[in-house]
Amino acid sequence: MFKLAGCVLILASCCSLGFLKASSYQMRSKELSDILEIIKLLNMEITYKKDTLAKSFEKVSQLKTCWFSQVLQRCSVMLAEQDSLQDAWQKAMQEYEKESPLVKQDIEILSDLALGLGRSDSQGQSRLFEPALLRLDLQLQQARDEQRRQGRMYKGLGTAVGVVIVIMII
Repeated sequence: MFKLAGCVLILASCCSLGFLKASSYQMRSKELSDILEIIKLLNMEITYKKDTLAKSFEKVSQLKTCWFSQVLQRCSVMLAEQDSLQDAWQKAMQEYEKESPLVKQDIEILSDLALGLGRSDSQGQSRLFEPALLRLDLQLQQARDEQRRQGRMYKGLGTAVGVVIVIMII
């Protein structure tokens, strides 16, 4: 009886680990999708409302709940405290980087986005977002491909390892 319960527990644990690892790929895809939406909203906010960057960051960060909205919120606070945009952006990115489901390339794209913000008129700002949106869209496609391939592999691997361990115990 205990052997059967142990086998079920081991199988469930291995399957859970596989599904947990697979979910990390799903989280990256979801976050990139949210970031794309937020950047498009930020682009519209800057182009049409023509508010300060601090106000624009504040407004857009409240529209969606995700990792990047926390970064924008923090950046807005630091801008209101008279930090430079580059310093505020980098500090906010570093502050929340550990919580991020993104990979290094994704974060580099977001870091590069801040280099041109606030340095030109609203039309120049709008053109600045285009390359970042294209690069992020490519990253999103790559993340979805990885989610399909790697996610399926980790789910299957977790289940297979669990079955092998159970067979070895029996």
